[in-house]
Formats: sequence, C-alpha cells, structure tokens
Amino acid sequence: MGKGKSGWEEFSTGFVIAAVFGILWLRGGSWIWIFPAAFAGVMPMMHGLQKVLVERSNRRGLVESRRRRPEESEREVLRLARSHGGVLTPSLVALESDLSIAEAEKILEGLAARGHSSVEVRANGRIEYEFAEFKPRLESPYDSPGEQQ
Repeated sequence: MGKGKSGWEEFSTGFVIAAVFGILWLRGGSWIWIFPAAFAGVMPMMHGLQKVLVERSNRRGLVESRRRRPEESEREVLRLARSHGGVLTPSLVALESDLSIAEAEKILEGLAARGHSSVEVRANGRIEYEFAEFKPRLESPYDSPGEQQ
C-alpha cells in the first residue's frame, strides 16, 4: 500500500496482482496461490477502493461547503458596503470576500433591482453600486431635532 498513490492506482495495482495470482491458481490448481492473491492483491485493491470512496466524499463535502445561502452572501456584501462608505464594485467584493466576480455582480444587481442600492456608471466606465444608507452624511442644522425651520 504505497504512499502517494491515488485510490484508483492502488485499486488497479491490487486488481492486477490478484488476477495474476488467480490465473496461477487456475492453471496450477494449487491452493498456495490464494494467500498471495489475497494479501498482495485483494487487500491493496480494497484499500484503494476505500481511498476512492473517501476522496469522492471529501470532494462532495468541499463542493457543498462552498455553496452558501443567498442571504449569507447578501449580508456579507452589505457589511462590505458599510465598511467602504456605501460604494462597492464587483471586483472589490470579490477581492474582500470568497465570492467570484460573477457571483458578486449577480448579488449587487439583485440588490439594485430590489431598490437597496443604485447603479452609477462613472466617466471612466467603472460601474459602482451605491448604498445610500451607508454613505456618510453631512450634518445639517436642519437635521438636529432641537431646531425647527
């Protein structure tokens, strides 16, 4: 059972060894070939199959862990908007989160479509999403509750 071998390599190596000893047993008729076939062939073959199943399970778990609920992604984008003064771009979201640029664009477009942000195209062509509630406000004397107009 070699280190560094993939599960399929171990499985196929064990299968070949078991087949060779199996052929020797069939041709010679001696039961002595069954023991090497089992220990040198079948056991590595079973270990390889176990590795294949574990690798597949780990891969499936990794894919499922990368999937996240849309609400979690939106919440992450909103936190970024708050920390960046209410202005985001898809590339900034992708850089500071584990979202891809395409995922970031989709979430930002969805938030804009539902009225949570506005889309601004700058003179240089850069598309920015502005979240008004996170933009810094200038204090005005008219905003204070003690004064009336």
